Amino acid sequence: MDAHKTDRRARHLEILNEVARIATLDLELRPMLQRITDILAHKFDWEFVALMTVHANRAFECEAVTSTIETEIHVGYSRPLGSGVVGTVAATERPMLVDDVTEIPNYINTAKGVRSEICLPIKHKGNVVAVINLESTRPAAFHDSLPLMLTVADQIAGAIASARMYDEVVVANTRLGELASQLEQKTIALEQANAHLAKAIETLHRISTIDGLTEVANRRLFDETLALEWRRGARTHKPVSLLIVDIDHFKRYNDEHGHQAGDECLRAVARTLQGAVHRAADCVARYGGEEFVVLLPETDSEHARQLAELARSRVEGLELDVTVSIGVATATPDREIEHAEDLVKQADEALYAAKDAGRNRVV
Repeated sequence: MDAHKTDRRARHLEILNEVARIATLDLELRPMLQRITDILAHKFDWEFVALMTVHANRAFECEAVTSTIETEIHVGYSRPLGSGVVGTVAATERPMLVDDVTEIPNYINTAKGVRSEICLPIKHKGNVVAVINLESTRPAAFHDSLPLMLTVADQIAGAIASARMYDEVVVANTRLGELASQLEQKTIALEQANAHLAKAIETLHRISTIDGLTEVANRRLFDETLALEWRRGARTHKPVSLLIVDIDHFKRYNDEHGHQAGDECLRAVARTLQGAVHRAADCVARYGGEEFVVLLPETDSEHARQLAELARSRVEGLELDVTVSIGVATATPDREIEHAEDLVKQADEALYAAKDAGRNRVV
């Protein structure tokens, strides 16, 4: 994964955490939604962000808007479902990504100079409760924003549900004597809505730290774990070992067996490496392409080599006709080498030595 994608995922995670924080701290609907539109507009420099709730009378109403361009939209603004992009999304319950608004026959111009738009339904328990709408004076301004906005919409759904249930709880408290059982049910529903928000954050965190194909740690999580264990090793004066594992002749395997078989080969090797380690601190990660890394804190060179040989042997025993070459490096931070990058370099050099020596071996 390149640095740009890593930074973008980290930025998206930051935004989603902020949305969740706002939803947790502020349960009044309009102030909460206004803070959400403000943070989205500010963090991404989006020119127009609005949130509309959908009513049973087949109309939508603007609850919050943040805009740097001249617009007719204001809090309380309302139109029937089916009119314009927002009304269409509310009526059809499907998102719309518009790179050029001039190509939309029923587009209603409410903001000066708008060229592109993205609009998504916000659903709770299968029903559309609101719509989030973004507009820009730049063409195709939201071309790559749909995955992020789908997750944001999911979080906002839980936030709206929490806010509405909060209002109902307040009303119920005024009639506590006769509505005690109803209050208990609403409290449970509120907890479920908050759990919905927490699950969305957990899902995004997993996406940002786990390799989607092999389901082991990705390069970003490995880099973070290596830095953490290197600092710990410097404090405790304990060695840190690193294995770099490369699947031998993987391109040829891919060409002969096809990409689906190549993907299964990567998954099988990842499972085998994961099965060779047993401590919670050990980290198996996909390093890139057909390369994996195994980080072994507080492990000396002899034990690291034994584990590497075990992993190599198990891969050779797979019914996939593949082998691996493994480079092993061990160092005590600040005593033998100063920087964690130097440990990676030593393991990489050992890997190349293993390949030069005939592959399917540990060096």
